[in-house]
Amino acid sequence: MITPPGRQVLLFAAGGVPFALPLMGVREIVKLPSDPGRPAPHRSISLADVLGLEGKPRFALALSGEAPADLIVDEMRGVGDLAEAEAFRLPERSVAARPSPFAAALRLGEVLHLELAPAALLNSRTVVWRPAPAQEDRPPAERELLADRGGRVLAVPLSLVVQVIDRARLSMIPLAPPGHRGLLYHGRALHSVWDAAALLGWPESGNPGMILLLDAGGTTAGVLVDRVRGLGEGDGPVRRPHWDALLAPQEEG
Repeated sequence: MITPPGRQVLLFAAGGVPFALPLMGVREIVKLPSDPGRPAPHRSISLADVLGLEGKPRFALALSGEAPADLIVDEMRGVGDLAEAEAFRLPERSVAARPSPFAAALRLGEVLHLELAPAALLNSRTVVWRPAPAQEDRPPAERELLADRGGRVLAVPLSLVVQVIDRARLSMIPLAPPGHRGLLYHGRALHSVWDAAALLGWPESGNPGMILLLDAGGTTAGVLVDRVRGLGEGDGPVRRPHWDALLAPQEEG
């Protein structure tokens, strides 16, 4: 059976990030000339450039209706069927721009594609969140999980821990706020993942790969740490942050 055009999305990439657009919104796909000195089409923008990515433009997508008229992208990746996709709203604070240039996230197979909102690409403004106010650490909890990050020890009440995940695949999202390391698909939902060091203002060293999925601050989000400590490894100073405040700072006006 042929999929109706209204349920098809064009799949492409810029700067290594997968994107999607409704196929009906694309009038034409044009391969760009290899001559870099030739001027770009009128009213065109490079998707990689506007999103702060390193791109290698090769195709122009002529869009219907809303500006920009031509979107310059790096590679074409075929056509997807929305009947086979999982669609998600992006987690709060995963994009530091208003309006967001991403209308949704579409998971096709194992790949997460960001659905573009083309009209927002040229009108987005940077959003800054107020950091959590400086506070004293919480008192020790009877039951807590201890984890290392950057040579320091963090404590998380077990009541906040949804799951501990080791070396999960993260999907990069452009225009993310500082400390945001990508989106985690888990339990048929999308979650923002943050570096614990960035949240606490510590030096961001190494390549942490263990994720503490926490239910805090009115959301479920991941926090990257170097490792989780076992029983009997609790000696020495421990940092007990206010996780609710760290994961839910307010947007500045």
